[in-house]
Order: sequence, then structure tokens, then C-alpha cells
Amino acid sequence: MLRRLGAALEHIRLIGLDEYPDSSRTEIVVARRVGDWTIVIEECGWRGVQREVIGELSRDGGEAVAVMRHDYAARHDCAYALGGELVTGFDPSRPGTRWGTAPDWLNRHLRELGIDPASDDWIDNAIQAVLALAGRISRVMVTPAHAERPVLGAAIPR
Repeated sequence: MLRRLGAALEHIRLIGLDEYPDSSRTEIVVARRVGDWTIVIEECGWRGVQREVIGELSRDGGEAVAVMRHDYAARHDCAYALGGELVTGFDPSRPGTRWGTAPDWLNRHLRELGIDPASDDWIDNAIQAVLALAGRISRVMVTPAHAERPVLGAAIPR
């Protein structure tokens, strides 16, 4: 997953507690295996939600779900890919506007979480909702323990 996100082999190593991204020059990406899934956490990055990158993460019959929280821009993203293609992408704060090869693919999950996919209402707890959505898809609930270091990762130059 680190290589598919753009990490060069020479940049992959254990990332320690004291390493932080230089947001103007690098981002820190760490990966942890949980069951059949790999949880990837990007610090100061948003590669995982980009159409071409999430497609790469899911190539060869794989499946990927990405959640991006961007506090500065007050814009978040969620993306789901299957077999190398972005199936559904949307801004979790406004899930009524979706894109991808099958924008309605996740509608059942959204409804089960109490979100009307046909509405363009603003969702206040957007990140919690899409983390719950990611948990439904992967059957993995991300916890703070998944971000604990040291862990395999990379400092990827921008």
C-alpha cells in the first residue's frame, strides 16, 4: 500500500514517535495490517482519496475505502474503489452529491447510518459518519491504537 501511494522503496521504514510531517515538503504515511485490510493513515496528505490513487490501491480485484478530514479547508472527502475503479466518491458533509462509476453504490449503508443519500442537507458529524461507513465496508473499526508508533511507514516528498 505504501508503494501504491507513491512511497519509494528507500523511504519505507519504521516511523517513530517523534517524526512529524513538514507539511510544505513531506507527508507521513503509515500502514498497519488488520485482518484482511490494511489501514493507512496519512498525515498532511490526501493521496488516498484521489481518483487515480484509490484506483491503484484497489487494483487486481482489491477494495479500498478512504476518508479524508481536512480541517483548514473545512472540506472532507470519502472514496470507495473496487477493482481499480473509483465506484463512489463524495464530500461527507454533503453526501447528496456523489460521483464515480456507480455513485449510488453505498446508498444502503448511508441509509442504515441515518443519512438520506437523496438529500443535500449538511451533515454536522460527517467524519464520524464516514468512519462508521468505512467500518461497515471493511468490518474494521479504526481506533487510536491503529495510529500508535513505531509502525511501518514512509515520509513521502511532495
